[in-house]
Amino acid sequence: MQNNWEKTVRTVNALILALLLLTQILLIRSWYNKTLDDIGINAMTISRVVADSINIAEYEKLLAGKEPNDYFREMQAYFKRIQAETGVKYVYVEHQISPSQIEYIFDSEGDSLGETDELSTPAAHTNTKAFHTRAQTSTLWGTLITGYAPLVNAEGQVIGAVGTDVDIQYIYQELAKRVGQIILYAAAMVILFGLLIYFTLSEEIRRRRIVEKNLKRTMQSVKDLLNNAGQGFLSFGSDLCIEPEYSVECQRLLGSDLAKRNFPDLIYPEDQEQRDFMSKVLRECFQENDPVRREVFLSFLPDAIFLNNDYIKIEYKFIAAKYQEETQALMVILTDATEKRALQEQMENERKTLKMIVKAVISRNDLLELISDYQRFCQVTVPQLLICKEPLQQVIADVKRRIHTFKGEFGQFEMIHMVRSLHHLEEEIKSFEQRDSATSADLGMLLQNLKLERVLNEGLRILQSTLGENFVATDKTIEIPEAKLVELEEQIATLIPSQEADVLITKIRQLHYRSFKELLAAYPNTVEGLAQGLEKLLYPLELKGGEFPVDTKRYQAFTKSLIHIFTNCVDHGIENREERIKAGKEEKGRIVCEMKLVQDQILLKIADDGKGLDLEGIKQKALELGTVTAEQLAELEDKDIIPLIFEDGLSSKESASMISGRGIGMAIVKQELEKIGGHLDIVTNPDTGTEFNFLLPMEGGAI
Repeated sequence: MQNNWEKTVRTVNALILALLLLTQILLIRSWYNKTLDDIGINAMTISRVVADSINIAEYEKLLAGKEPNDYFREMQAYFKRIQAETGVKYVYVEHQISPSQIEYIFDSEGDSLGETDELSTPAAHTNTKAFHTRAQTSTLWGTLITGYAPLVNAEGQVIGAVGTDVDIQYIYQELAKRVGQIILYAAAMVILFGLLIYFTLSEEIRRRRIVEKNLKRTMQSVKDLLNNAGQGFLSFGSDLCIEPEYSVECQRLLGSDLAKRNFPDLIYPEDQEQRDFMSKVLRECFQENDPVRREVFLSFLPDAIFLNNDYIKIEYKFIAAKYQEETQALMVILTDATEKRALQEQMENERKTLKMIVKAVISRNDLLELISDYQRFCQVTVPQLLICKEPLQQVIADVKRRIHTFKGEFGQFEMIHMVRSLHHLEEEIKSFEQRDSATSADLGMLLQNLKLERVLNEGLRILQSTLGENFVATDKTIEIPEAKLVELEEQIATLIPSQEADVLITKIRQLHYRSFKELLAAYPNTVEGLAQGLEKLLYPLELKGGEFPVDTKRYQAFTKSLIHIFTNCVDHGIENREERIKAGKEEKGRIVCEMKLVQDQILLKIADDGKGLDLEGIKQKALELGTVTAEQLAELEDKDIIPLIFEDGLSSKESASMISGRGIGMAIVKQELEKIGGHLDIVTNPDTGTEFNFLLPMEGGAI
């Protein structure tokens, strides 16, 4: 910047000096031209005066006689007097005797009568204008300016011309003098302007050095602040190459020598696909002029990454670039959140553990029953697989259903370690299915080798360490074996009159009755946890009705299978916040569960206000699984597509997650519904969501 300013000052001063010199030259030129013009006019004036004083008649006699006479001598004296008084070089009269020759008649220098000269010479040739135009004229030749005036006789003929020569050598001397003055003036101006530039630049340089010193001090202070802020700061332009200025933390997080290195290459050093995607999004950001659209593009970039065992949070901000060819640059702020994330994970695990303990206390009996079912599966079902003779695919399907249901049930109690273990088990079984010549015994060995009870015991140790050893070991309530109750019912029916027996038997049976609503009591917390895990906004699930008592043993397996309905509502049905706003819905989704008695039947409705079933996805998956053919699909209406969701392995999701995607859950619901003789009607709409209407019999028998 300093060099540019100095160059500007020198240029301006040089222009001023050149302008002053040019002004002086123009003034001298004007003086020179005017002086020559004045001399020419003066010479013509003298010639005119002399021409007017000549007696034309006497002049014509001289022309005719060619002999000097008194008039000739008189005019010679007159010419010398004119020469002396005016200071001119010569005064003379000439006459053209042929087209190429002139003859001198009078001359201030002496006798000239009869002297001739060739018109080809400059001195003779300059008078031709006077002869031909009858006008006064002047001309410059050598160091003389000659003014001519024509002599005209009575008949109007030009019979001669008077010439006056003025020596202008003194003008050249004056011109040289003035040019010398200009040179001296220019030299003085150069020295003056040089001194002016020197002192001006010296002061400006001194001032700028102070400014630069302060600027460097400020920049160093800012750099020190950034280097000690515990964050990485860097920037890059549309070429995505990092600028040389970046904070020290960037080197610790991304490596050394970052200047001119490609930013996406540093963020995803081993993932070409992610590098290409990030590069594409960043280039779109730089090409986009609309700030709102640019922010949308920035939202596609990762806000956190794992790199070199560090968890790094990333922020992006557009700033004005320092280079003129770039209008903007993107500043990136890197924050090492590894310790913070570890602390958050620890707090999250503690929170989940606390939720698990609270839910275990609230629903202790349900948990104990679940633990008992799981232990029975591990201790009885798995060993039986070693000697099972049933078809392998049927065995695998049954095992997958049991495991998938266990995963959902343990998820209700926030036993995340069990959910993860069972999810891993599902993956192992999926790989097992792809083996050639596998048997049920092989499946049993696989399950035994996975030590399924060990994971359960780890979770139980957490509960026991908080709630005591006896929490899962003993129950302080009185337990009556079911066989004893059945035996008692038979004795009452035999020994007591029927009317009283019916009342007593009903009371005995109601010992293990609970309200139907109580069977679903765990689902509000389950739905809330699912929504949080999937980052979806959802109103709390409200259980309406269901206060009527039912035989829990009859409906328990079915109500447990409903975990898959609620999971699908949250995962598949309810949209995320942006999708709901775009669709004109509330930000929060809503799932309702209503239970009521209709004559001798239970009407259970579970509905969400999401985007409905993905019928196209169901069709595509059914084709891939070979459940239906393309010809059969073409003949099916939408209402006929819905039942396909109950097929084993059919899920509209591309991949399975810890929550859903196996394509097993709905098949389990169907299986349990059929066991109690129930009926299901499904209504779905892409604008209003999906509604599951279950009709269940109160007593034995199908609907």
